Amino acid sequence: MEQVVVLGAEEEPGYGAALALLRDGGFHVCAAATDPGSPQAQNLGCAGAQVLPFHLNSTTGLQGALSGAHKCFFATRTDFTKPDPLQSEISQGYLIADACKQHGIGHVVFEGGQHVQRHFGFPMRSMDAKACISDYMDEIGLRKTQILIPFLYESFLTTFSPKPAGPNLYKIDIPMGDTPMDSISLSDVGPVVTAILKNSHKWAGKSCHLSANRLPVSEYAETLTNYLAPRVFQDSRISLKKFVESYKGEAGQDIGNMFEFWRKDSRRRNAAEMFELFSDAKKFSHWVSTSQDSIITALEK
Repeated sequence: MEQVVVLGAEEEPGYGAALALLRDGGFHVCAAATDPGSPQAQNLGCAGAQVLPFHLNSTTGLQGALSGAHKCFFATRTDFTKPDPLQSEISQGYLIADACKQHGIGHVVFEGGQHVQRHFGFPMRSMDAKACISDYMDEIGLRKTQILIPFLYESFLTTFSPKPAGPNLYKIDIPMGDTPMDSISLSDVGPVVTAILKNSHKWAGKSCHLSANRLPVSEYAETLTNYLAPRVFQDSRISLKKFVESYKGEAGQDIGNMFEFWRKDSRRRNAAEMFELFSDAKKFSHWVSTSQDSIITALEK
């Protein structure tokens, strides 16, 4: 049985990937966690994973996690509180890539990105960093597949929870205008990772642009209205400038630039490829229909 190590398994999307791999039953799953005592790591251990400590401070810190593994999944994080978030994430990714190469990992699946700054002239440091990491993995000859994750349905429960604008009226602040936006459920990322790792011969060397839905913000709002009446949801038609000014957090400009990139990028994600990888991927309407309580709770916070 092949051994797959999931780095950062106590955080999403690693946690979901580890659970999906365990449910599949075709791999020996090593859940490498920075905090092996966390509830998520302990849950994975109870589900059958081998929980290992994971220290991302040197190649040595990765040795125990990667030793004996055949395949690997990881996702780097952009820490916008650091003096140079871009270089910090790139360094993290290079370190993982070097360790995977050193340990002879046969297939690496990771959350990738595109060169926004290079192609459009404005920075989206989270994507730019991941694109640089992907380039480096090519340079050192790692056999890899990058998955590109679009807007997550679950973001409507957190960062992009619709804002009250009157009695039973809510506005969605996403600066996409009339341009359709790709999206998927976070819960479907893990099964996609599992399918790719089970079929390395087919997916190695490819980039998978995930999407289960492609709708304008007005249609996301209409779907929410259909399932959560008498609440009414509308696209606020917020401008990029206003979005950046009103965003609470360090990454406002980067997040705004992410939406601007999605508006301007002419490439289209391949929904058929997504459903080939995971035929049960949820459409947005299905997610809303099964998440009504969670959405209402988020609205009432």
